[in-house]
Amino acid sequence: MQVAAGEPSAVDVRVVEELLRVLVKGQRALQMYLPNNPVYQRTLQQVTDAFAPVWEVTGRVVLDVHEDHVAWEGMPVFRQAEKGEGLPWQLYKDGLRQLVLRPGVETREIFDLRGTINHARMLPADSTDDLLTLMWEQEFSLIEYAFVEVSGDGAEFHMERSRDIPAAEATAADTRAEAAAGRPGVVDLADFDATLYFLDDAEVRYVQAGLDEEYRRDIREAAIDALLDILETQRAPAVREEVVGLLEEILPAQLATGGFRVAARILRELRIIASRAPDLDPALRDAVLSFEERLSTPDILLQLFRVLEESATHAPEEDVGEVLRELRPQALPVVLAQLARITSPSARRTLESSVEAIARTRPEALAALIDGGPGEALAPAIALAARLGLTSVVPAIVKHLGSPDVALRLIVVRALADLGTPTAITAIEGALSDAERSVRQAALNALMARGGSGGLLGHLERLLFGSDDAQRERSERRALFEAYGTVAGPAAIPRLRELFEPRGLFRRRAAADVLASALFALSKVATPEARLLAERCIADKDPVVRGAANAVLRDWPA
Repeated sequence: MQVAAGEPSAVDVRVVEELLRVLVKGQRALQMYLPNNPVYQRTLQQVTDAFAPVWEVTGRVVLDVHEDHVAWEGMPVFRQAEKGEGLPWQLYKDGLRQLVLRPGVETREIFDLRGTINHARMLPADSTDDLLTLMWEQEFSLIEYAFVEVSGDGAEFHMERSRDIPAAEATAADTRAEAAAGRPGVVDLADFDATLYFLDDAEVRYVQAGLDEEYRRDIREAAIDALLDILETQRAPAVREEVVGLLEEILPAQLATGGFRVAARILRELRIIASRAPDLDPALRDAVLSFEERLSTPDILLQLFRVLEESATHAPEEDVGEVLRELRPQALPVVLAQLARITSPSARRTLESSVEAIARTRPEALAALIDGGPGEALAPAIALAARLGLTSVVPAIVKHLGSPDVALRLIVVRALADLGTPTAITAIEGALSDAERSVRQAALNALMARGGSGGLLGHLERLLFGSDDAQRERSERRALFEAYGTVAGPAAIPRLRELFEPRGLFRRRAAADVLASALFALSKVATPEARLLAERCIADKDPVVRGAANAVLRDWPA
């Protein structure tokens, strides 16, 4: 097919179309993301790359702006689906009629232009600035433009143009403006010096309240609401797929910038949409529901924790709580492992509240984590189960008393003491024979804090009167004897007497350290018979026994 003289080829048109597509898509990305975000950086590079093939086609790009499309060389290169929406309409209603881009604009000025357009879109209604003044302030050297002033009813009055637009193009624009001025129905704003009607005070307050509410409204939240409405009401699969794709970019961006409340709201709305949206394709429904699962993936969670720890992030605690309450059971290992690293008290409280909610509703998930989860999450998981009183996980906790990690065994003993089931107490009694002294001491303290247990007396007798007692340090032996005297009471006197006054031909008196510790057991029995036995040691020939006897009698219970 022959291309008419002066008419650009289809290939050239597609090159410019691609440039406009990249520019419009990048407009959204640069508006949503911060400059240090990888998506933002990737968008900058895509825009720069899109200009390269254009300069091979033309030495400059002259774009004519219409209400619903942008044209190049008379051919539409970007068209808006709905009239009165999108970038062409925004530029057109602000008076921009022509835009000229020259080589080199892609290095910086094109990004300044897009920032200026965004700024103009956000201007309040009573602002003295407009798109034209903002563009003049930029002093572009590689961008030229032509403006007309538009009245409220669409009438065009006089032309404003950049001083660098060639005379031929400016003359053409002036001609169009003059023709418009001569059309019937075109009015001159100078004819309206004042109005015959004024608002009363109540109407002024009403308008002012509406303006204030509009200024306070978060534009990004409004855009997200619009996307969610489109996802629910528009039945075209292609439209819904595009919305899902945008939300896949928005959700991590909101989390990265501390938009926790917005992120939580997106997740809640998506659940509702998945349940009531008409004719939602099964694959799309799965994609919508997958957002909840993605929030609980390690990559997203680790990014979330970094944001929580940044000193520049001051998100309200209730906003953080909203998104954390959306976490799923598979998030437990990562969250529990990170708890020890969180230094912010408010963030830590919020995380603990979130994992407690998950553990209460899904105790089997916590039990599975305790039974075979990652090591760094194990200790906080056991502590969480104890704090919530989840007795169903006691068997899984008891297994870790055989762990080679001393710190973990200590946590297990304390958790079992808090849970206090018969199985837990029996396991603690077994820990009295642990190879590590700190674990044995923790087990003894836990049992004594409960006032003893059914099997404690038998364990103490085996420990104190067995063959391995000589391996214990004096302070530990004393603690065991004191516990024995407390638990056994007067029934302990016969066993203690055998240590001081052994009977039989080959029986010998116990070692001095053992006798000194046994004297403290007598002080816990505190009967007259126990005191009499202690007094017999005041004159003992061994100074260790003698000193212990004097100390015990000096502090003897009244």
